[in-house]
Amino acid sequence: MTYPGLPEQQNTQPSTVKPGVAIGILVAVIALVAFCVTGFAAPGFLLRKGPGISLPAPLSTPTTSSSPTTTTESPSSTRVSRPRITITRRPARPPEKGIQVIADFLAEIAAGDKPSAIALACEAQKRFMDDKIDSLLPLGSRVQVTTTSGTAKFVLADVAGVAKGRPARGTVIADRTADGGFCVTTFSIRDAR
Repeated sequence: MTYPGLPEQQNTQPSTVKPGVAIGILVAVIALVAFCVTGFAAPGFLLRKGPGISLPAPLSTPTTSSSPTTTTESPSSTRVSRPRITITRRPARPPEKGIQVIADFLAEIAAGDKPSAIALACEAQKRFMDDKIDSLLPLGSRVQVTTTSGTAKFVLADVAGVAKGRPARGTVIADRTADGGFCVTTFSIRDAR
């Protein structure tokens, strides 16, 4: 397109990249890739050597036992090895309220009071408890808590006793409610054979 009064511009050379510029760009890209690969392949390459990241202290008090050992390699040298440290964590005891709810639930079953047992169940589980009690733990069953485990939010109780006139064992789980109490979520009882 031409405009009156302006000289016509002619572009006689096609625009190309000069070989020197292309080689310079290629060398820069190769150097950048080599730097990145070296940085990831040898992580210490980019970081200064210094103190490492310290681990958080354990929540419970660990029990440590250490025993340094000395071995003699030759009459003139003695090698002392580092002491071995063994950390033993004691699991936290589940909340007494949760254990008591499970014990009360089993006592209501043993006493033959199904409505009181169902009242100890969590709201979402109450509609299932009637059939579950009839099929797995009929009224009059004598089952007691043997061991417990869990956290502040739930209690898992292993139970054993007599259900349906036969030795039985199983588990009962209670969860913490919004008000801080506990309710029975579910249970599973089977023959103890």
